[in-house]
Amino acid sequence: MSVLKRASFYIRVFFVLGLTVLVVPGLPKAHSASSQEARSTERARATHLLQRATYGPLAESIDAVVSSGIDDWLDRQLHPERIDDSELGRLLTAAPAPSMSLPGLLRQYPPGQVLQPVRELVQGDSLPPAERRALRRELGEHSPRRILGDLTTARLTKAVYSERQLEEMMTAFWFDHFNVFWGKGATRSLVPDYEENAIRPHVFGKFEDMVLETAQHPAMLFYLDNFQSVAPDSSREAGERREALSERMRRMSPRDRERVTQRVAQRRTGPKSEQQRRRQPGMNENYARELMELHTLGVDGGYTQEDVVDVARILTGWSFGGTGNRTEVRQARTSYEGGRLVLPEVDYAEAYRFRFRSALHDAGEKTVLGHNFVAGGGQEEGVELIRMLSRHPSTARHIATQLATRFVADEPPEALVDHLAEVFLATSGDLREVTRALFTSDAFYEPDLAANRVKSPFLLVASTLRMTHARIDDGQALMEPLRSLGEAPYFAEPPTGYPETSAQWASSGAMLTRMNFATSYVMGDLNGVAPDGDRLWADIPGPMAVPSLTKLAAVLLPETDTSELIAIIRDDLQANPPERPREGAVRALSLILGSPEFQRH
Repeated sequence: MSVLKRASFYIRVFFVLGLTVLVVPGLPKAHSASSQEARSTERARATHLLQRATYGPLAESIDAVVSSGIDDWLDRQLHPERIDDSELGRLLTAAPAPSMSLPGLLRQYPPGQVLQPVRELVQGDSLPPAERRALRRELGEHSPRRILGDLTTARLTKAVYSERQLEEMMTAFWFDHFNVFWGKGATRSLVPDYEENAIRPHVFGKFEDMVLETAQHPAMLFYLDNFQSVAPDSSREAGERREALSERMRRMSPRDRERVTQRVAQRRTGPKSEQQRRRQPGMNENYARELMELHTLGVDGGYTQEDVVDVARILTGWSFGGTGNRTEVRQARTSYEGGRLVLPEVDYAEAYRFRFRSALHDAGEKTVLGHNFVAGGGQEEGVELIRMLSRHPSTARHIATQLATRFVADEPPEALVDHLAEVFLATSGDLREVTRALFTSDAFYEPDLAANRVKSPFLLVASTLRMTHARIDDGQALMEPLRSLGEAPYFAEPPTGYPETSAQWASSGAMLTRMNFATSYVMGDLNGVAPDGDRLWADIPGPMAVPSLTKLAAVLLPETDTSELIAIIRDDLQANPPERPREGAVRALSLILGSPEFQRH
């Protein structure tokens, strides 16, 4: 279909369905009254669950949920270790970076400065052209950008093919919650380990464990600069004095400890103004603020600027690697010897291991949310702080609101938020039980909440691939479409990650870009990614007459009233008859995937 004809078709679709501009909430829905009534049936409830808890409601998945029941399906998904997903491992061999150990990954894809000398050699003219080309290819094989390609390919492959669909959904959700930006320096090498070891193992575990793991991971420490946050006077002599004082205070009686603490506090606040104290050199408040505002309590969680300062003080000295290890990485360089690239031997494991640097820690007394942290607490006061924040009622409500916003509605029912917060507190932040409560709540299945959300770009792409049984030979082909759609994985720069609300994806310009993606995908314009036509059309008779259109729509849009959409596609095919049956099938498929109905879930 030409660009002009395609644009004309979409204008007609939007006009007929009353969707010239999509607005959320109040998003017009394609479900008729009878279809809404059908939401009370088990099949409709199963479809709604799979629309939100997976990357696409395949017909066989709907049958499985109806057969076993929602509770049994959920219980199985909430214990992913019980699900055989061995076939996925074979598919992921083409994208090895996410499964590599951190030291192994860094040896294969060293930090940029390590490769710089050879890059300069390639850019010069001291080597013969053929040798320069060969060296450039070899450098490309070790480029950190290959990590991003593998990460994107792996996330898409898991979204499309994994049997552990809920684990994939929740891993993406919690990565956004504890977002780190791939494009910031050392995080390029650290993100795979961060996702696989700080996020994924805890998505159905204790929330406080995930907060602690992310806080101590070098990706987060680097991204929000806490690895550089030190006590105001962090010279070696001052550090040794603080460490000695902390040790003495641990052996003191409570009365003596209080007396010393008061003297330390007086010296700290003596001639300095309050503003000067907040701007102490060496201490960084970035992570402290995001820990409370985004990760735990929420922006309205009841903390003050003084709390932010004292949290930052508690977390001074939380860093990674020893001074020698980090210097070794900074100074390491590749060389070019005997016609081959020679990578340096570096102890990356030690260079990026979490380390509490006591000499750089503020050992004084602190107070956060009215809770007193006695002087000399060392690393343990940071652990105590994180567990306290993770169990706070404001945190329970913040997490409940985020989950309900992402998986239910932009303005979720208050009763549902209250229920999830209660479960969070009652189970000490057991995310398996909180997730179970979300997807078994009656509020989740309210008819008015069905198909009321616009898919995020990544969900749109993943569901398009999943519902058409895509073959993914090279997931990197989808990196540019995901960027243009606005949600390239791992590329959210702010700590907030990508938007949780559906409304932010629902502009008219975004809709046109989505439709163009659907057409490019179906027409085979994305090298390395294509629908599996044999499987998709196996049970669908051709040519694209009304019966086969109805069957195709039912496969791609289960439990949806598609009568108007089918009529528009039929009229378009009649007005512009395809020259071959395959052309009609391809046009029908692209128009369904680009339709407003497929944009919602």
